[in-house]
Amino acid sequence: MKQCKLAIIIIMFFSVCACSAHAPGTIPVGTWQYDLLVNGVEMGKATISNSIEDNHYVYRFDLTMGNGITQSQDTIVETLDCKPVRLEKHTYIKQASSEQKLDIIAQCNGRTITLLENNVQSAVTLDQDYVLDGNYFLYMLIQNKFKKGIQVKHNVYDPSIEREAAIPVTITLVGTETISVNSVLYKAWKIEQSIGKIKNIIVYCDQNGVVLKSSIKMLNLQLDIIRKD
Repeated sequence: MKQCKLAIIIIMFFSVCACSAHAPGTIPVGTWQYDLLVNGVEMGKATISNSIEDNHYVYRFDLTMGNGITQSQDTIVETLDCKPVRLEKHTYIKQASSEQKLDIIAQCNGRTITLLENNVQSAVTLDQDYVLDGNYFLYMLIQNKFKKGIQVKHNVYDPSIEREAAIPVTITLVGTETISVNSVLYKAWKIEQSIGKIKNIIVYCDQNGVVLKSSIKMLNLQLDIIRKD
């Protein structure tokens, strides 16, 4: 269960934004590879892809931890102005004496969401507007022309964390900073982020609009996701 919670946290803080030191006018598309480090030790790998299919953004996040012990696949579909359409989450966890699978499909229709959880269907109606954890925050940074100090807030829906409520997320564009990733210097945008009660999240993004590095501190846990190329 701890592995499942950690995977959810990684996905939430990783996918919330991508940006560019030259203030991009469009959301980047492509595929990128990352290493996952926990307290400085490599614990897994991740792949992010972003594409446009049938006039929708399709954001995919694949995570593998512990030599395949934990595998997670997320797919988020949004309109081109980042309204929520569909979310799919597939998580597999292998333990010493058991295996755990979690399959969730959320079909969005305004504030009403149809859920299919391990083949059991139900419906949830939220009492507030929400977005999915795909391209929304980058979209809003672009709309605001990457103004230094801009703060974007919204509620992100993720039924694997809370099925009947959305989670408050805030990002703040701090400015540019030169950082080293794999011994290469980048001038990157620095973004501070909070997800619910988790505050100590930093995201750095490169000139092409893609995450270079994300870091989070929680008690005695230091979590880093670093782009490989």
